[in-house]
Amino acid sequence: MKAYLLAAGFATRMFPLTESVAKPLLEVAGKPILSHILARVEALPGLSEIIVIGNHRFADSLLAWSRSVTCPVPLRVLDDGANHVDERLGAIGDLAFALEAAPSGGEDLLVVAGDNLLDFDLEPLQRAFEAEGKPLLITRQVEHAGGPSPYNDVDVDDQGQVRSFREKPERPSGNLSAIALYFLTPETDELLGRYLAEGGNPDAPGHFIAWLVSVRPVAARPIPGGWFDIGDLALLEEARGGFPVPKETDS
Repeated sequence: MKAYLLAAGFATRMFPLTESVAKPLLEVAGKPILSHILARVEALPGLSEIIVIGNHRFADSLLAWSRSVTCPVPLRVLDDGANHVDERLGAIGDLAFALEAAPSGGEDLLVVAGDNLLDFDLEPLQRAFEAEGKPLLITRQVEHAGGPSPYNDVDVDDQGQVRSFREKPERPSGNLSAIALYFLTPETDELLGRYLAEGGNPDAPGHFIAWLVSVRPVAARPIPGGWFDIGDLALLEEARGGFPVPKETDS
C-alpha cells in the first residue's frame, strides 16, 4: 500500500494565520497536524511509501518537516507548482498529479486529507478494506440544521455497502457523512484519469467519490474513534483544546 497525504490547500478561511504557515504544519498537542497523521499512517503493515502533496508556496517548509521526522518507510514531498490560490489544482487534481509523479505501481492506496486529526488506529480499517476487496469509505454521524448540507451525504445498506454518495446536497437523505480518508484499489490511477477526462470536478475529493460510487461497488465502515477536521480557526482551537480525544468521547 502507498499513502497519499493531501497538503496543498491554501486554507483561505484561516488567513492571516495560514498565509505564512501551511495548515497541515499548524501545531496541535505539541506537534504539526501532519506529524499526527504520519504517526497513524506509518503504522500500517505493508506500507511501501508515503507521498505528501504540497503547493509551491510551502514546498520548502514541508520538505523541512519531512527531514525532521523519522519514518520507517520512504517519505516523499511533491510540489504541485501552485503559488497562489487561483493556481491551485484542487484535491483531486493534486491526487492525479501525485499518481503521475509517484504511481501506485499496482498497490492499494490510502488517501488522507492533511488537515484531518485521527485519534484511532488505521489497521482494523485496512483489514476490512482488504477483506472487502473494494474501495472503503469511513463514515461519521452528522446533524443537519436544515437547508443545504455542508457535508457529503452517504447512504449505506445493512451490509455496509454504499448505495449513494452526494457531495453537499441540497437535501441530505440521512445523517451519515464520509471523512476525507479513503482506502482505494489499484485501479484508482485509471479511474481518476477517466473521471477527469469526462470533465469531473478536480476540487473536493467528494466529487470523485460520488462518481466512483456510480461506477464501482464501494464499502463503508463507521469511524472507530475521535477525529477533527481543521476547517477554520474555531475548529483549530477546538482541536487544540481536545486532542487527543478522551476515550469516553470516542464514537
